[in-house]
Amino acid sequence: MSSLTEDLNRVRQATVADQPRLTETAYRHGVLYLLQHDAFYGHVLSRLRVVPATPQQQAPLGLTATPQEWQLQLQPGALAQTDWTGAQFLDMLRHTVLHLLWRHPQRYATAVQTSAQAGLVRWATDAAVNDYLTDLPRNAVTSRRLGELLQEPVEPRQDSAVYLRQLRHWQAQQEITDQALTPGGPAAGETTPIADGHTGWQTATDAAAETREQWRQQLFQTVATTLSAKQRGTLPGHVQAALQPVASQRPTLDWRAVLKRGLSQVPAGRQAAYGRFNRRQPVRMDLPGQIVRTWQRVAVFVDESGSMGNQEISYLLGQMATLLAVYPAQVTVYPFDTVVDETAGFRLEKRPQRLMRTGGGGTRFQAVFDSLPRLFAGQGQPLVIILTDGYGEDRVQSTLPATVLWLLTSPVAEFSVTQAPGTVVSLTADPQWQALRRAQS
Repeated sequence: MSSLTEDLNRVRQATVADQPRLTETAYRHGVLYLLQHDAFYGHVLSRLRVVPATPQQQAPLGLTATPQEWQLQLQPGALAQTDWTGAQFLDMLRHTVLHLLWRHPQRYATAVQTSAQAGLVRWATDAAVNDYLTDLPRNAVTSRRLGELLQEPVEPRQDSAVYLRQLRHWQAQQEITDQALTPGGPAAGETTPIADGHTGWQTATDAAAETREQWRQQLFQTVATTLSAKQRGTLPGHVQAALQPVASQRPTLDWRAVLKRGLSQVPAGRQAAYGRFNRRQPVRMDLPGQIVRTWQRVAVFVDESGSMGNQEISYLLGQMATLLAVYPAQVTVYPFDTVVDETAGFRLEKRPQRLMRTGGGGTRFQAVFDSLPRLFAGQGQPLVIILTDGYGEDRVQSTLPATVLWLLTSPVAEFSVTQAPGTVVSLTADPQWQALRRAQS
């Protein structure tokens, strides 16, 4: 370990011309140390392609995407400006591997690229990773530091989405604008040095996401099979859980199939049908029987604070409109954030429509359920569709019998509501919707 600290000191004392060579030596020695003492991280790093940092990469190390894989960028000049010890350098290498293991670069690529809240994303993802590390650089972001900033309890070792929701709530309470947020942290004037770069995540918003994900899965599966039984047994639980085979995951649901099932199964009275016998007078062939009529009212609630743009919502509404030819229904669209704006509701006709969003506050799902008695009192059981990014309160209370379909722009695992009524489907499994998002990035 002392030799690795000496390697870093040589980088600091070297000329600009010699820094790249000495940085490569320090990195190679770090990987060799991990291969001997922390094999999981060593095997992952030994399979990562190391490339020189771009001018945009101001941190000592960071991940960047190519159409085929994820690569590790090293910035010798930034590394020379740190006061890291050998142990801290090793923890930052582990830090980078955990970002990749938990898919942070792909999950937050759009947020880092298009939002001024990149500082919030950095704090949330770094806190999720650093809670599992012990030899961190000075001022590293952890859940404890987040608690000090937010001045409220912050649970340790949570998913990054949990921390990001808390940071966004803190931002709204403090009335801090996006422009006041700096890449270095969520508070104006934050001067915490950036230990690892997230700017390389911007290159993940392209059509090659599936190819990179296959490469990432193959990388960790190969590493898992390379480790001995003893090495696998000493892995922390959070690493073992992420290394579980992808085949064990539940198959994803097609949201269109779920919507069709909802449109066809919720009864809305009866209608005459000559193809059915009249049960009261079965010998009278001239008398019609009855069938259950499934024509119904459908309410679509669009989360105005969510991550969906106007074109994406228009695409989804257009897909729903095409179903009306087969399943006739009266579909009304309502925007909501902390309340449902019933005055802004409009009928969805049998043709694609564009939606111009007007809201942008927080998210309160209970507002949707509170509005149902006013919208559907005495009209039978409605079909309720909620388009949202999935970040809101953790519990909701049903107020009216309804068939509920949640369409999330985030993975189901990140949905904030526990025991949500109805069916929850993630749009991340819809290739057309994902292609539209990439085109808008």
